[in-house]
Amino acid sequence: MAAQEQTNQGVIQMNQGRLNVLTRSRPSVNGNSITPSDALKKSVSSPRKQRVPEMAIGIALVIGGALGSLLLFQSATNTITVVSASHFLARGHVVAPSDLLAMELSEQSGKSFVKAGDAQSLVGKSMAIDIDPSTPIHPSMLQMRDPLASGEALTSTAVEVGDFPPALADGDRVQVVFAPDMSSGGALPPALYGQVVTVWSIVQPDNSLSAAVITLRGPIDLALAIAGAGNVHIALLGDVATDVRP
Repeated sequence: MAAQEQTNQGVIQMNQGRLNVLTRSRPSVNGNSITPSDALKKSVSSPRKQRVPEMAIGIALVIGGALGSLLLFQSATNTITVVSASHFLARGHVVAPSDLLAMELSEQSGKSFVKAGDAQSLVGKSMAIDIDPSTPIHPSMLQMRDPLASGEALTSTAVEVGDFPPALADGDRVQVVFAPDMSSGGALPPALYGQVVTVWSIVQPDNSLSAAVITLRGPIDLALAIAGAGNVHIALLGDVATDVRP
């Protein structure tokens, strides 16, 4: 019986020794002791510490996206009033106030077009190209009329339909041909005017006009040549440039 008690006492002491070994604090790499409870706390808190930078980056991205959207919205809502065409304007058309219409565009899109406050500066200029209705007008779409130089004059003549190109417009460079009036019995051949001239304006025929009235800009002697001609024919030159100014 005594032997049995001694044996049980030895087993209990041995188990207590193992428990002490398991619960004994162990040194860390830097020499500080770490208990199992400390290790457990560290393992639980570590993932939370690692997620803090990720959360900060996410918050920064959200704030940055919100600010960017706000700036984009403000840019889109800032508008500017520009000049646009109220209807189709053909190349060579002389601009009148009724041809112009105000249009709202974003500040970024509208900064290169003619501002509404400068609309009056377009009146009297001729279109260099065809533009559709509601098209914002850019300065390059028009051509200026330079003042007449010394020795130049404007000469108008009635030209029958078919004796000038249908696409003829203000600013075109043309060659003028004079044909004798057959009713006078003259047998002279057609004559080519010696200089290239420029179309100043065109009044198309309507119910009150049987022919187009075309005004040409050229030397003063052009008026004398037209006055002595029977019929006037106009040929459009092939090297027409949109920047030619009548």
